[in-house]
Amino acid sequence: MVPGLKIDEDSDVPVYRQIVDGVRAALAEGRLLPGGKLPPTRELARQLGVNRNTVVAAYEALAAEGLVTSHTGRGTFATEPAEPSSEAGSAAFLAGGEWLTSFSRAVEGPGVAGLLSVYRAAMSSDGISFAGSYPAAELMPVERFRSALDAVLRRRGAEVLSYGPTSGYPALREAIAADMRSKGSSAAAEGILVTNGSQQAVELVFRTMLDRGDPVVIEEPTYTGALSVLSSLGARIVGVPVDEEGIRPDLLALALERHRPRVVYVQPTFHNPTTHVMGEVRRLEVLSLASRFGCAVVEDDWASDLRFEGADLPTLHAMDGGRRVVYISTFSKKLLPGLRVGWVAAPPAVLERLVALKQIEDHGSSPLLQAALHEFLADGGLAEHLDRVRPAYRERRDIMLNALKRRLPDGVVWARPEGGLFLWVTLPVGIDSTDLFVAARERQVLISRGELFHADGSGRETFRLTYASVRPAQIETGIAVLGELIHERWGGRSENAARRVDEAVPIL
Repeated sequence: MVPGLKIDEDSDVPVYRQIVDGVRAALAEGRLLPGGKLPPTRELARQLGVNRNTVVAAYEALAAEGLVTSHTGRGTFATEPAEPSSEAGSAAFLAGGEWLTSFSRAVEGPGVAGLLSVYRAAMSSDGISFAGSYPAAELMPVERFRSALDAVLRRRGAEVLSYGPTSGYPALREAIAADMRSKGSSAAAEGILVTNGSQQAVELVFRTMLDRGDPVVIEEPTYTGALSVLSSLGARIVGVPVDEEGIRPDLLALALERHRPRVVYVQPTFHNPTTHVMGEVRRLEVLSLASRFGCAVVEDDWASDLRFEGADLPTLHAMDGGRRVVYISTFSKKLLPGLRVGWVAAPPAVLERLVALKQIEDHGSSPLLQAALHEFLADGGLAEHLDRVRPAYRERRDIMLNALKRRLPDGVVWARPEGGLFLWVTLPVGIDSTDLFVAARERQVLISRGELFHADGSGRETFRLTYASVRPAQIETGIAVLGELIHERWGGRSENAARRVDEAVPIL
């Protein structure tokens, strides 16, 4: 038990927040020492008489605030004091045992585990999950891909079961380049690196272009996976707010002038999490600013093939001619996430270094899966799959939009995406999406908390809802639960409650 930790069931403060405040107070007053082990979530839930999910949320919030660290297989510990000297560290190591807490800065800190937090919630098999930005499992072309896999094994079995080129299966690289050329890019197979999903692509690009402490400009909010990578690298994250067309050029210019970053990271099409699409004029403004200040643009184009309505827009890579844009995309969202196939298109000097890092990391992605994917593409499988899933996703989007309109109170607003896999919701003042997350999880409905998409831990008035991977009947049921919970909090809000939420948001 955490010494002195108590729960007031009559308080307006959410229970998970009472646990967070109690642990913080115990640390401040010396009742819990740095390095002290907290009880397992199940045990603390039993001691306090609360739901285990509430304790899990509290521990996640404590980790986000840097008050605790969690170690798989060992438990959760109060934050250690300042790093010991190398001599003291060596003595502790020789004494035995303490090496189990001697980790590099790359895997510590609250921002590093953000993507894992989203992934764990999304992978939960309990109830209805709106948490993961995943395609629909029941719509995956399993048999069609198995035929492609069988064909490749029959014809080139020994070749594709051996090591392959680090940069990727040549025929697949050419197919990717050809598709990019059809959309206006001057891409060649030699300028493509195949990666283990776009997440590895993001990590390789940032590792190649940033040193610890370097500034990097991002949209605020942005993709949790990018934030996790940047946190692990020790980059100095500079968030620039977005509007309905993405990153604001006026504030981007200020950030570039003040911080002089090497890299700007953007998602122009179906931005994750807001779903906004950057207009063509805005795209030109971003490219012009990047040229003016001499920085590279990393374009994460994860979902442009999942457009339901509206006109396609040229990628930044196509508009720029690939001169200062490093382009990232993936087959995970539009096809089969289990293949773990993404790619980077970059200028030769950048690609050479990306390939060198890729060699260090994994010697190259699976030749078998790349060859099977190429076979699938060459046989028209992707075009057929997209023709099937886009109407299905559009239908699920519309079902969710209609359910939100019926179930949620006035004051809640949301985006109407033209494509992609999810939508973005903003709550009225006084409702905390982390509190909503805890309450919804107790009803077996999962959402993605807004704070996970913000570098500074803000965004607690927002959350993301995925519709693509949820069946229509589940969408109706899940939104009904969220509507009940929001009505309860909106109807009973007070000035004090609103103030407490505002105070919980760090001001940087």
